[in-house]
Amino acid sequence: MASDDEPKQLPRRGFLNIAVGGSGAAFAVAVGSAVARFVEPPAQPSSGQAVVGKLEDFPVGAVKTVLVEERPVLVFRGTDGQFRAFSALCTHLQCVVRYVPERTQIECPCHGGVYSMEGLNIAGPPPRPLTELAVAVNDGTVIVSTIG
Repeated sequence: MASDDEPKQLPRRGFLNIAVGGSGAAFAVAVGSAVARFVEPPAQPSSGQAVVGKLEDFPVGAVKTVLVEERPVLVFRGTDGQFRAFSALCTHLQCVVRYVPERTQIECPCHGGVYSMEGLNIAGPPPRPLTELAVAVNDGTVIVSTIG
């Protein structure tokens, strides 16, 4: 007879049940967290503003990339003197886009996405247009709405 002081052996079937159950639980947690991130609503843009430079820093017809809250933004000053600004992050995989003056369009170097000067996606994999940001000029200072 075995005494109560001897350690009990875990049968093979018991070990496999624990291993499979633990793996299943880990998989459920991984899938659950991915679903929770997918279902969570996207962050709303903040209502703040950021100074991006002085009026003389943006010549008429120029396109300049600036940082707003550590994120790249394309700021355009049209030939009519009006400003437009777009997030410089491609809507495909968030690569930084650039203005190509030879073709007067915005291009993503990662996967060949192309946007018009109005921020509309016209070629490649981007699923939607660039995010447009409000621009204001106040006392010779160019101000862009912050990105959420």
